[in-house]
Formats: sequence, C-alpha cells, structure tokens
Amino acid sequence: MTTENQQSAPEVARYAQLFQGSEAVARYLRKLGNRIDVLRDEIELQILARVLQGSVFDCTVGVGRFINRLPKVTGYDGMDLSAEFVEYVRQLHPQGRLFTADLTQPIPLESASYDNVLCLRSLSGIGQLASILPEMLRVVKPGGLLVFDYGRKQTISHVKGQQTVLDGDDLEGVLKTLDAVEVERVYVDAALTRAKIHARIFRFLTGPRGSVISDGALLSLERLTAPLFWQRQIIILRRR
Repeated sequence: MTTENQQSAPEVARYAQLFQGSEAVARYLRKLGNRIDVLRDEIELQILARVLQGSVFDCTVGVGRFINRLPKVTGYDGMDLSAEFVEYVRQLHPQGRLFTADLTQPIPLESASYDNVLCLRSLSGIGQLASILPEMLRVVKPGGLLVFDYGRKQTISHVKGQQTVLDGDDLEGVLKTLDAVEVERVYVDAALTRAKIHARIFRFLTGPRGSVISDGALLSLERLTAPLFWQRQIIILRRR
C-alpha cells in the first residue's frame, strides 16, 4: 500500500518512461545542453569535486556527466533504469562497472562496497525515500558519504499528459531513521531555476544577446539568492 507521500508503481513507471527508448540519450543531452543547465551542472560539479574522493557508485548514472571530472575520485561505477543510458556510458567509460537496475528494488551490490554513493536529479520523481535511502546507505563504507538531492516542497508535474508527484515524501522523517550523520546541505536552484521557468528570461539568457551577462555574473547571482530562494537541496550524509 502507498501513502499520499509515496509514488505508486504506475507513477514510477511513467516517470521512468521519460528516459527510455532509442532517443532517450539524445533527448537528455538536449535537455542539459542549454546555458542555464550547463551552469547548474557546473555548480553540482564544484560541490561534488569538493567532497568526493575514492570510489563512487552513481545510482542513476544518466549520461555519466560527472565521470572523469572529479579529480579526487579513483573509480566511478553506476547503474540506471534506462538501458540506453547505461549503454551510452559504457561506450564512454568501458573500465567502469555499469548495469541496468531499478532503484526501487534492492541494489545488487554487497554492503559497504564504495567510499561514496551518489544520486542526483532522480529521487524527486521516484519517491520511496524510506526504502531507497537506507539501501543506498547500505552500499556506503563506514565513514563514507551518501550524496543525494531533494526538492523544497511537493509539486505536481505534468509531462506528456501524465501527472507525477515530485518531492512528496517525508524527507526529514526518513533522515532521522538513517545510521548516518548529516555533514552538509547545499541549497541550489534559485535564480537559475527561475530564469529557466520564465520563458522570456530564458530565451534572452540563452540567446546571442544574453552574452552581455557573463556566466560568472549568473553564478554569483545564484550564490546570493540560493540561501533564500532555493528549490533543491543537495544533502551530504556520512555513514556511521
């Protein structure tokens, strides 16, 4: 049985379908290719480069956008529900251990396998934090880090005529049950997210005239506005 704060199986399946199919990789790369999302990616990269070292397992590896970009990371493995994503990353990163798996099911790895476990831009739509977070933490070595993100408040998303609940779980309640210490929360998606939502601003910033505002200025504006207007938080936990 599901509660109002959990994604039902059909909802999870609909969410997953957004990243399946022969064009899944191309669609996702286009989604990440605009200036605003490139800057959002840069912010995430800076956060991860600061805290991650040693081996990393990425629970939703996507197109592998962090692979070979984190200087203190010695090994990067991962899984994804999308077979298309996994095959794409395998071609780019043949030395990694990569496989297709469903994050709502037990992760097919031994306990305490990695120094760090990572999951970004996925749990908001998948939900089921009460089962997924303990399972991800299980894979982390004692003293290692679990890094994931979640939104500020519950919203309803409509994609391709389908309704999906985003950020609907009791995050704080689940965190209290974990055998981990909170290291840090980093607030993100403030000014840049608002720029993406407002079509006129988005078109200006991503068009030729938008170059009058430098990337550095936009990143500075994001840092200034994030403490008050953040929409997403990156949470860093250390396993006891």
